[in-house]
Amino acid sequence: MNKPNVVFIIPDDQGFWSLGCAGNHEIKTPNLDTLAHDGMRFTDFFCASPVCSPARASLLTGCIPSQHGVHDWLRDDTEQQAAIEYLANQYSYTRALADSGYDCALSGKWHMGASEKPQQGFSHWYCHKSGGGPYYGAPIYQNGKLCHEQRYVTDAITDDALAYLDSRAENTTPFYLHVAYTAPH
Repeated sequence: MNKPNVVFIIPDDQGFWSLGCAGNHEIKTPNLDTLAHDGMRFTDFFCASPVCSPARASLLTGCIPSQHGVHDWLRDDTEQQAAIEYLANQYSYTRALADSGYDCALSGKWHMGASEKPQQGFSHWYCHKSGGGPYYGAPIYQNGKLCHEQRYVTDAITDDALAYLDSRAENTTPFYLHVAYTAPH
């Protein structure tokens, strides 16, 4: 059986009601509507937490916040807080994919600690340092080095994801690409 390639796109704090494909006729979202039409939509998905860090941890692990231990939005005010790998002892679906032969890539927001290093089976790691911040000059880890992305961060995340896809053109290993935006927060 051939393993399918997967591109998972997740915006930040975007309500389901704010998409044309969900019936909103006031907000125009033609590109997202096309993706929803041609791809897969999670229409019966319920968020385990109203804030980003625990919701993302729940999505990856399948556990509720009291199980995985990420209970609130994570601050990275100090180096000690920023260095914590909150999901270190958790098993995620991305690690399961990597264990079964997938090349896993992250472009964008992680916001579950230790953002400077790839975690949970990811080998490609273009990662926002914290999870929020400026849309221009955003702190991004790329190849283990912190830089400040001068482009609009949504465009930079998209460009990194597209470059990753281009790099896979001749590769037959299945891949999983996690494109995690900081917008429309």
